[in-house]
Amino acid sequence: MENRIHVDLIPEETIEEVRMRTDIVEVISEYVTLQRKGKNYWGLCPFHSEKTPSFTVTPEKQMFYCFGCNVGGNIFTFLMKKENWSFVESVKSLASRYGVSLPEKEQSPHEREENRLRRRFEEINEWAASYFHDLLLRLPEGEPGRVYFAKRGIDQETMKSFRLGYAPERWDGLLGYMQERGVRPHELAEAGLAVEKESLSKDGHQQYYDRFRNRVLFSILDRRKQPIAFGGRVLDDSVPKYLNSPENIFFNKGHKLYGMHRAHQGIREEGYALLVEGYMDVIALQNAGFPNAVASLGTALTKDQAKLLRRYTLRVVLLYDSDAAGIQAAFRGGEILHDAGVRVDVLTLAGAKDPDEYLKSYGVEEFRKALNKVLTYVEFKYRTMVREKPPRNIPEKAELVVRLAKDILKVTSPVEREGYERFLSLELGLTLEAVQREIASQEPKKPKKEGLQELSQPKQVNNVKNVYNITNAIICKDNNAPPLATVYLGVYRAELLLLRILLEDISHLPKIKAMLGDSFWKVPVHQQIFNYLDQDGVLPAHCDETVQSRLASLFLEELDISQTERLLEDCIKEILSTQAEERVEDLQARMANLEKSGDMAGAMALLKEIGERLKRGE
Repeated sequence: MENRIHVDLIPEETIEEVRMRTDIVEVISEYVTLQRKGKNYWGLCPFHSEKTPSFTVTPEKQMFYCFGCNVGGNIFTFLMKKENWSFVESVKSLASRYGVSLPEKEQSPHEREENRLRRRFEEINEWAASYFHDLLLRLPEGEPGRVYFAKRGIDQETMKSFRLGYAPERWDGLLGYMQERGVRPHELAEAGLAVEKESLSKDGHQQYYDRFRNRVLFSILDRRKQPIAFGGRVLDDSVPKYLNSPENIFFNKGHKLYGMHRAHQGIREEGYALLVEGYMDVIALQNAGFPNAVASLGTALTKDQAKLLRRYTLRVVLLYDSDAAGIQAAFRGGEILHDAGVRVDVLTLAGAKDPDEYLKSYGVEEFRKALNKVLTYVEFKYRTMVREKPPRNIPEKAELVVRLAKDILKVTSPVEREGYERFLSLELGLTLEAVQREIASQEPKKPKKEGLQELSQPKQVNNVKNVYNITNAIICKDNNAPPLATVYLGVYRAELLLLRILLEDISHLPKIKAMLGDSFWKVPVHQQIFNYLDQDGVLPAHCDETVQSRLASLFLEELDISQTERLLEDCIKEILSTQAEERVEDLQARMANLEKSGDMAGAMALLKEIGERLKRGE
């Protein structure tokens, strides 16, 4: 049986390193479309059905929390719930993703070989990127590349930021460089950096040559900013004009976007992505203050690239060349994005063949003005169709409506859908009712049997329980769960604030213990958190789910640091006051029992004690 890494074999500091290296927004964005509001990000909760976003991610605290179902925690908690992974599996996945080494476990021969090949692939691509980059920046052979980029307005800082490079006009430049580092030619070929010759050498050995020659090179970087492939552009009339790394087991160009190593944050900040065609367009736009620009890798947009974009945004602006090929690419890309649930707008630039040229000719402000005049995908498609073939009669108008119906039917918003129907009505001089009937007639009809099955199958609802339901006076556990002791709302709130204060500054712990002791907490999960803090002031990453959810909600408590001492005093007074009231109530109950049993002397003694406590204000 395969050995597994256990929590007690992973040092706590390693788990914490994994947590701190992880971009919680990036990971959760793969499951939830998040939009930034202030310091936090909001989206629809993946753990229960909702129409209004109540799920929030707090990057500063590395926590998530849903106000609707009260589920929360750190990134490990999220993956454990979403993927049904164990804590260890979550740590392992993130450690691998963010380059943190974990204690070794016994691996199968296949796993060892795959890991070895992956490390070798990464090592070879890193060396290749350094070779091409150094040639461009420092060596005489890189002069043609420097001249090209200078003409395109690319400075040295940009060359470094995007790890641009140059491949010399030699058949074995990279081969020789790699041979000095112990890389064999067949390894370069497997990584897509060398090509096998059709003929063997005189002694019968396979021969190789560099794939990239006399080209400026664009490094394709992953989210760790590590090179995984290259795109090359010729500097003469050679063909093909653009040459990209071939796919292999570690690189699939249909899954990546150029510039995403920098753009993922920009897309979140701007609220949309700018999708362009060329590498230089991405560089020019990002340098001009549009950090949300990305490009597909020399191919038409794929479904996987659309899914990747949807992790970060629900809106994409297509900015393709205005020639026939660019228009067709916009049609195909818009349809794929539409199917992925993304709103698509299209920007057409007049007077320039691409964004790079437009920025050089007209400047940033004019580009911003153009961005404010984007067309929706449906409007763009309509304008293009009318320009190519103006409808001359009623049947051709009807045909145009039918051709656009598929795109309009994909629109989920009733208001937006009617807006498109009214747009066509006005543009074509048809009644709104006629346009609506024509579009509705194109909607695929579901088989009756399928419809009955859908009605008979209940919707699957995640079984997420609120641990506590807060009422005006008390907090009670769910009806389906064992009852807890009554906890008054004032005490519950005081406990929350005390824990929030301790999480902000653990130095308050001695005062709280001196005034209240160790076991005053009414809510069990609060006692658990306090016990963790009392031990060493550090909360382990593998706390149970209830603790993680409560911690996440605590971190969302807004705390005025200037009022901490006053808050602390008020919380302690609230808890002491409630404790005193409970002691009096307990004495009153005991006194009543003594009276019922006929022990009047005992009852009078308790009555005297109650009077003294009330007099002292206890």
